[in-house]
Amino acid sequence: PRRAAPRDPNVLYLLGLCRMELGALEEGIRHMRALVRFQPGNAPAHHALGKALSALGKASAARRSLDSALELALLAQRDDDPARAADILRTALLRHPTHAALWNNLGTACRRRGDSAGAGDAWRRAIALDATIAGPYCNLATLEMRAGHTVEALSLIREGLGVLPDNADLHFHHGRLAFFSGDFATAVVALERTLSLRPGDRPAQAQLAQARQYLCDWDGLDALMPLLREEIDSAVSGSTCLVSPFFAVTLPTTEAERTVAAVAGARKRQAALASLRQGLSFRFDTEPRSRLHIGYLSGDWRDHAASHLSCGLFRHHDRAKFEVSILSFGPDDGSDYLHRIRDGAEHFVDLRSRSDGAAAQAIHDLGVDILLDVQGFMGNSRPEIFMLRPAPIQISYLTYLGSMGTETLDYIIADATMISPDNRAAFTEAVVTMPHCYQVNDDEARIGTAPTRADEGLPEQAMVYCAIHGGHKITRDIFARWMRILNQVPDSVLWLAAGGRLRDNLCAAATAQGIDPETRLVFARRVPDKADHMARLALADLMLDTPIYGAHSSAVDCLWAGTPVLTCPGDVFSSRGAATLLRTLGIEELIVADYDAYERLAVALAFDVERRADLRVRIAARRAVSPLFDTAGWVRDVERAYLEMWEIYRQGEPPRDIMLLERGET
Repeated sequence: PRRAAPRDPNVLYLLGLCRMELGALEEGIRHMRALVRFQPGNAPAHHALGKALSALGKASAARRSLDSALELALLAQRDDDPARAADILRTALLRHPTHAALWNNLGTACRRRGDSAGAGDAWRRAIALDATIAGPYCNLATLEMRAGHTVEALSLIREGLGVLPDNADLHFHHGRLAFFSGDFATAVVALERTLSLRPGDRPAQAQLAQARQYLCDWDGLDALMPLLREEIDSAVSGSTCLVSPFFAVTLPTTEAERTVAAVAGARKRQAALASLRQGLSFRFDTEPRSRLHIGYLSGDWRDHAASHLSCGLFRHHDRAKFEVSILSFGPDDGSDYLHRIRDGAEHFVDLRSRSDGAAAQAIHDLGVDILLDVQGFMGNSRPEIFMLRPAPIQISYLTYLGSMGTETLDYIIADATMISPDNRAAFTEAVVTMPHCYQVNDDEARIGTAPTRADEGLPEQAMVYCAIHGGHKITRDIFARWMRILNQVPDSVLWLAAGGRLRDNLCAAATAQGIDPETRLVFARRVPDKADHMARLALADLMLDTPIYGAHSSAVDCLWAGTPVLTCPGDVFSSRGAATLLRTLGIEELIVADYDAYERLAVALAFDVERRADLRVRIAARRAVSPLFDTAGWVRDVERAYLEMWEIYRQGEPPRDIMLLERGET
């Protein structure tokens, strides 16, 4: 056969393997060397050659051949051919099944081709074979985190640190995972340790800046702002950006800068999906539908702000015209919110165990016509599913407060306050302008039994300002404003939500402004039941909004409980939530033009009991009749938008802005 087909690579490879298996290593090596001269890119041949050379004690030559095999597999991955890379690595592993690095790279190839189960198995094999390689711990922990298994992910990283206590990659992943699980103080420690081991690591610096932001460590954040500014400028120039899209939304950035950060983030994800998307190649038709199929996708269908707002909308859909599916890749927390969502939809599809490709395939197989991304770049999100384009029309809605920056999201649902002519150009999506507030609200939200002020540690008679915001929303400037307000209103208190390092930092900032935190700051206790939290919000006299990333769900909670909200909307989508709520409710005098007016009105209301009482009466009266809390009406409006989108699509036209008039107007 060798003479008959001297240049047939299959013959050369099989001859070489047979000779090696029979113990004729030198002859097998000659066949394999001939093959790699003929096919220098043949990774299995390089690997077999390396094994044989190793058996003969020729370590240096063996290492070169094995390295060549591994490099070829990595090259296939870089060339965006994860399937070929996986085949190369599996062939190599048949000859060298205890090579941990090969198992690690096989895991990466599997993940890139959408095989999450195969990736997990490969990384576990790598750890079992060699516990001193950091990569498999980091990769497997990331996979677990994306599946919503935070505890398991952190456990893996800590296991790795037990073996490799000075590994910068493990400390970096520890910091990221701690951040995403809400343990910002631990994240800071882990990321600072990363930087001590690997000074100047920009990804670690960017993540550290975000963790410091959540702890109101403003000096620490300011020290890293030049780096963040450089990254945003890099995005503006069309290059990469280490500032995540959501982090960009919480920084003092313009709407356009936020969008280019999102574009940079989306571009990176889309590049990694290129081969998978090509392999799926979904096709859609424009045949008439008896009912449009609407799918709502999120990982937050649980006791979460997104569910608090939207859990009532699904039951209001007109089932004669619309089929409704809830698509979930988040945990089942058994909450009342999840039960209401399940009960309100026709279909509930659990996608947790499915890879991005498999999840997209499932959505396509369901026949979803219009797919809503109700998470965006928030938390443990999976925008990759949308980037695979499983539905003909795809919409960004509710949770992510900005443009997603990707052509695979066709529309964004907003209103005239959230996206006005001055910031419209910054959005890559076509804009659906709702006739009232863009934010759906639950007209059946429960309010528990009202506690007393004493129950919550609040003074009975003094003015109580409420600012129950996440630390990432509280800037140095707004906190200084709040302290000036307290200074002008004797005995008043500021009611905050903070513990641990965040609480310590806020107390220190108050002291620096001449405010005694022991008597003037009250920190809200944790209340597990949302209804009980809603009830206690009525104890506050006035909620104070934040400037860059303002209140949305927390503002509507206050208004539902009857507490006025003071806001000063800015130039960006994320700063206008309270303004659109108040405008829809008809309480526009609490929307001010600048922060000097904000401060003056906050002080004036403290000394005007009658005006505060009147505001409460008006809020209660308007709540019963305003479109703000008309969930069924909001659904009727968004259904009109869905039908118009579908008609545009059926006509073969690209997405375009849709302005919805009030029902009954022409």
